[in-house]
Amino acid sequence: MDVKKIQLSDQELNRCIEFSQKSAPNQQAIEFGQQTTKARGTHEIARDNLIGKIAEVAFSKMMKENYGIDVPLDFNYYPRGQWDSQDTVINGWRIDVKGTRKGGHWMLIEWNKLNFRQRDNNLSHVYVMFSVEWDRMMDHPTGWVSYKGAASLNKLRADCQTTHILRKGDVLPGTHTVLQADNYGIKFCDLYKCLNSFVNSITKQ
Repeated sequence: MDVKKIQLSDQELNRCIEFSQKSAPNQQAIEFGQQTTKARGTHEIARDNLIGKIAEVAFSKMMKENYGIDVPLDFNYYPRGQWDSQDTVINGWRIDVKGTRKGGHWMLIEWNKLNFRQRDNNLSHVYVMFSVEWDRMMDHPTGWVSYKGAASLNKLRADCQTTHILRKGDVLPGTHTVLQADNYGIKFCDLYKCLNSFVNSITKQ
């Protein structure tokens, strides 16, 4: 069995969809102070929320089913301008769970989000990446999710060989996507892949 491939049940998927639709109207169209960025519509916000929440549920299932680790999920709705404090914390390690639709090959960490977390002394220690399978004809998730790897906070610096500085207005390499914010970018192929070693690190240290 591939422990890095996770399937959400219909019930789990529907809960994510309901959450994304109900939370979208409460969220800002422009996140983390990007005042010159084109505002997102409610449908786009809901889709982004859905991809992120599916990734969080997949991470929780992966940890529980393969390692017996309980990762509580947050389905609370936050008022405009407020966010959850962290996706999850395991053994003191703050973990940011990232998701993108299948076809993407980059983990992107917005500089503004890092600044926002740093001001609150709440930076994540580790970032984990998931690819969410998507029926693009129906514009709907299939329920399948793949774990793509992890990167520690100390990888997010300009002198790290596998980390790219991607500026607002740049085209994301290999795509036609124009970036709406400044990011650190790490290709999926450069993420830390060994899931067993990753889990051992965060549970033993």
